[in-house]
Amino acid sequence: MQVIEVFLTIFLNILPILILVIPYFFIRKKIIGRLYLRIYLGILIFYIVYWILPIIFQIGEDPKELALQPGEEGNMLLGIGYLFTHFGSLLTQFASYPLVTLPFIFFVAPFISILLTWNRLRKDEGSIKDNLRLTTYQIKTSPNRKIRDDLTRNDWTREKQILKLMIVLLPISLYLLQVIIEISSDFLGTENVSLTSSLGWFLEILFVYLATFIFSIELLHSSQISLKGRYFGENIRDQSYKSLYTVGAPISILSIILFIIQYRNQLDTLLVIFYFFAYFIMASVIFVLFLKLFEPFSILIFVKIIDWWKKKDLKRRSKLRNSSYLIFFALLSIGLYLIVFGAISIFVNGNFLSDPNILNQGNFEATNPTLSNAILFEFLIILGFINILMSILIVGLFLARTLKYVKNLRVGYLIYFPITIIISFFVIGIEEYWLTGQLSYTTVFGFEFFILRTAGIDASLVGLLQILSYPYLYTRAIFNIIFWSLIFYYIKKDFKSKNIPIDEKYIEKTLFSTISDFLSYEDYIEEGDSYLVTKKKSKLVIDIKKEREEIKNLLITLENDKILQEIKPKDENEKKRFYFTLKYLFLKNLVDIWKPELSYVYEKVEKQGLYIIYDDGRGVFNYAFKSEDIQDPGLVSGMFSAITSFIKEMTKSTEVLKKIDHGDISILLEYGDKIFGALFIKGTQSSEVRAPLKQFVQKFEERYKDVLKDWTGALQHFEDEENTKLIEKIFKED
Repeated sequence: MQVIEVFLTIFLNILPILILVIPYFFIRKKIIGRLYLRIYLGILIFYIVYWILPIIFQIGEDPKELALQPGEEGNMLLGIGYLFTHFGSLLTQFASYPLVTLPFIFFVAPFISILLTWNRLRKDEGSIKDNLRLTTYQIKTSPNRKIRDDLTRNDWTREKQILKLMIVLLPISLYLLQVIIEISSDFLGTENVSLTSSLGWFLEILFVYLATFIFSIELLHSSQISLKGRYFGENIRDQSYKSLYTVGAPISILSIILFIIQYRNQLDTLLVIFYFFAYFIMASVIFVLFLKLFEPFSILIFVKIIDWWKKKDLKRRSKLRNSSYLIFFALLSIGLYLIVFGAISIFVNGNFLSDPNILNQGNFEATNPTLSNAILFEFLIILGFINILMSILIVGLFLARTLKYVKNLRVGYLIYFPITIIISFFVIGIEEYWLTGQLSYTTVFGFEFFILRTAGIDASLVGLLQILSYPYLYTRAIFNIIFWSLIFYYIKKDFKSKNIPIDEKYIEKTLFSTISDFLSYEDYIEEGDSYLVTKKKSKLVIDIKKEREEIKNLLITLENDKILQEIKPKDENEKKRFYFTLKYLFLKNLVDIWKPELSYVYEKVEKQGLYIIYDDGRGVFNYAFKSEDIQDPGLVSGMFSAITSFIKEMTKSTEVLKKIDHGDISILLEYGDKIFGALFIKGTQSSEVRAPLKQFVQKFEERYKDVLKDWTGALQHFEDEENTKLIEKIFKED
């Protein structure tokens, strides 16, 4: 090949990647730019592993020529069309990860987290029922807001930890998988591990199972679930990760050594295994890139299950209203999908796409593939993805719409469950091939243009692997629709939390979400639910002076958020009049109505003093919630220094002190890298006071990290009114 031909081959292969990076430079400073960067990085690593790396196990093999049929010589449009369909196929294969594979992980993980929570409640002092009542969690913002905040923060610490753990466990998992395949080979008489084995296809399923388990542990931490004010999720995660690192690292090294010894005389097999290593890492990277996008919805699923678990003994029936709407949308969704599915089927079977040579020549082992059939094979992959995408969009969007008409989400899903089962039959199917790149070339551009065409490898699952694959293969279509419907339902909602006093000792914290349609009169007059009514903060769109007196008075009342039951008249006639008044304000965009999502009860506490202490015992900063409650900062610092040193010396424990009880006073402790915070309270600890303490310690250390790095003891750095404002903001009760 001439230099110009080599250059053109490289340029045309990387051209799509170069085109995709261009938009980033125009949006990089916006939140959408950070989202686009994550997607682009995922596409880039997918491109490298799928379009470039397969070359390594094809070294020494002759490239397959994509033969031209008569009249196709020099047809530049045909060549450009192949590049477009090939990259389009690559994009759809990448998109199947965030659209199909990852939703399974993020939907199933919360249920495993529930099992881990149950095990923790079972082991703690007291009954499971009592411990469940004392379980709380921290969720104050909507999934949309949390995603935006996480993207703005641009912190990759957790992603790095999870990716490192996945890589540590990779060699063990791959070696065990290879052993399982060899055992199956002996019993069933199938071929041993090679390029055409089941290893590649089942590796994707293995990744899903492993990622689901790891994320279920991570979810306990990110949800900030606590029992009796202690974040047990954080401890479970730290201990699990430490154990997996300690045990996994040496076994992984041993697994790699065993691979090398076993296949020392089979270089081609070693290269295949190396490629599978890269494939697993690619899937793990894509998983962590989308972690912050899907995790908020997993957290919501997890805490909703906890909330249902707490309240399942309450004998409260969910009334089924608007059943005609539910049935209508259910039938409409399946009707529309069947139309789309039928159109795709007619398009495929009614013309040249039904030619069996397309699939036959798409096989990795095929001989004499043609460029035309290669284009059509790529196009079939795109159509298959469109089928899956339409099932998600049509059924997911209609299901999300249906959920607006039910007060209990479970009712909506039970009604729609038969629909998801029916749809899954059209998109399910066990895949008996695995797509990868095959080194090929074509002369359509007038020279030998090399490219890795998409080809399928026979990878039918047999024996134990087939059984292990069933949970994923037969449920992913259903779980995807359910998970995406939750995303469509909650993505535009705002969340708001409010503390509602129950009595002198206890408070109920309720999380509300906005509703897009005004309440039905049946929901309005029902006494059981506590809807929240708030006045919009935006500018008024009507002239208040021209409104009648009751509207003016209601808007004045709503200067502070109100529970609907508190402001709803008792008289039946006035109650109806008030309904239409409230509806008028809602339609005029003057008020918001918030629907209760979940709630928990905690005990009131009296906050007294907050102390920030350096890790060597010196006092850094202090704040009194009540002026008479502040203690001498020097004495407090010295006390903690002595107590922590004594406990470490006597117990030889590496665990840090988290709480000190003395009579009716409790001292809560939270730690940073260079400082720790001590909060004096009167009452029983809960996450409602520990979470703000932890947040303030993190914010304080982040703000003064340069000063605290090598602190001389000077206090003037911290004498800032902004610290007081930060405390008032963080510790403010809803």
